[in-house]
Amino acid sequence: MPRHSWVAAGSVEDMLTVPENFPPAYIRFLEAQDEGFAETVLMVMKQSVAEGKHGILISDQAVDRGAETSKEIPFGEIVVGTR
Repeated sequence: MPRHSWVAAGSVEDMLTVPENFPPAYIRFLEAQDEGFAETVLMVMKQSVAEGKHGILISDQAVDRGAETSKEIPFGEIVVGTR
């Protein structure tokens, strides 16, 4: 299966790979993140794609930054905010 790759932290060693079927908004969001947070979000995105029902809520809390699927967000979309 073809995959998209991007360099998250500026070097080839830092490449992460995502499935071809990822929504474009997910890929754009990952490209803008540091590698550590991208790895965290990637797991939630894979869950979202597997279920195909809900989008992603990204918590913008400085201390407790995280991601979760949310039934309030349409599949393929990302919202950054607080719950």
